[in-house]
Amino acid sequence: MINGFEFSKIKLNKLPESWQEEGAMEELESFLQENWQQRSIFYSDRQITSRQQFIDFDKKDAIKLQNYIGTITFKGEQLNIFPKIFKEDEDDFDTDHLKTEDLINNLVYWLGYCDKLNFPFVSMKGELSEAENLMELFITIYVHYVKAAIGRLRYHQYEDVAETGSFVKGRIDFKDYALRKYPQGQSDKLNYTYSSFVFDNALNRIIKCTCLFLLNITNQAANKEIIRNILMVLGDVANVNCKPYDCDQVHLSALHGNYRIILSMSRMFLLNKISSNKIGMTETFCFLFPAEILFEGFIGGFIKEMLAGKARVRTQAGGQYLAELVVDGEILGNAFMLKEDILVEFDDSIVVLDTKYKEIERFSRVRENRKLKISDSDMKQMAVYALKRGAKKLFLVYPLHKNEEMETLEVRYDIYIDEADAAKCIPLEILKVPFACRENETKSKEMLRKIFDKIFTSV
Repeated sequence: MINGFEFSKIKLNKLPESWQEEGAMEELESFLQENWQQRSIFYSDRQITSRQQFIDFDKKDAIKLQNYIGTITFKGEQLNIFPKIFKEDEDDFDTDHLKTEDLINNLVYWLGYCDKLNFPFVSMKGELSEAENLMELFITIYVHYVKAAIGRLRYHQYEDVAETGSFVKGRIDFKDYALRKYPQGQSDKLNYTYSSFVFDNALNRIIKCTCLFLLNITNQAANKEIIRNILMVLGDVANVNCKPYDCDQVHLSALHGNYRIILSMSRMFLLNKISSNKIGMTETFCFLFPAEILFEGFIGGFIKEMLAGKARVRTQAGGQYLAELVVDGEILGNAFMLKEDILVEFDDSIVVLDTKYKEIERFSRVRENRKLKISDSDMKQMAVYALKRGAKKLFLVYPLHKNEEMETLEVRYDIYIDEADAAKCIPLEILKVPFACRENETKSKEMLRKIFDKIFTSV
């Protein structure tokens, strides 16, 4: 097992021996490419490129990790990619102190709030914290979700059944009767098709196939027991060697919406099953998330929970446009939609927060570097939000490193919409907040709540 930070390089000679074999890098890149095409199961990272962006293989004697965190298990060897905020400082590349359980515990913590991901989070913190790696974490989530869905409402589906007989059910195939049956002296035999409400259907076959695969690779006794119980419930369902594309043929109604994520995760596991068989290893998995999406979703979800009943909180709020398109004097409509990361609407005021998963200077250096490494484009973007939304306050939110001291200074940039009218000043405050768990999850939540309590009570 090896560890690395996002955006860091790993020399090829430092990789596991099986990864250094001839052709292994090409196989790994191909495997990651397949997972790249399936990442929309969990999230939209707004990347339009078709080539995988998890790892840059174009370096001469190294691979470069990108802005995705999680685990790649390939040819039985595991690479954990940690967030850059786990570094002691910006120049720290020492990975000896990193622990897989820290990565898992933080992912469980973040995903519990993250509303940016299509993720099946259920109340089972105890089981999740026992996962040895991210593969086990996802298996645990999947089997609990299937167990809950089957316990709540077993999935039945109408399927067409074709039969031949004298007692007709459903629709008769008159063409077949006229051209074949009657001329051949089988006037009492008719082909007919009818719909049957069956439990042995495509979705349940996919779930059963996935569970049989997971039963062979999970090491957690609790997971094995749940899977065996699921397989008992699915005892009358046929054993079929399902493929990922089989999932695309299943169409779910609103009544069975809770099965959508099960279907998506099944596709992901079946994809990895094919890759494992192709490579000849049972331990080949890829679970990677874009860190900035996690940060944005976590902060948005935390504020939603905190202000429930006190304010309306929207993430990726739309409805406002930067401009109108006019062609030869004709107004054709709005253009360039604005989407604030977090929009908080109180009865008499609006607050805009924009999350930036970037590293900026300590506030104590603001007199030396007035910009604190905050980009001009981020500041201009916030000014546009202020103007179009009529916001009372603006906040740019950055993550602290895991063990970085909390900021004690208050840093604010006053944006004057009208230089001649001082009353039209909108304050933009810079916040650095704890993202990774500190001593424990409870302590981290308390620190985060204290920061947001302070800014929202002053609105």
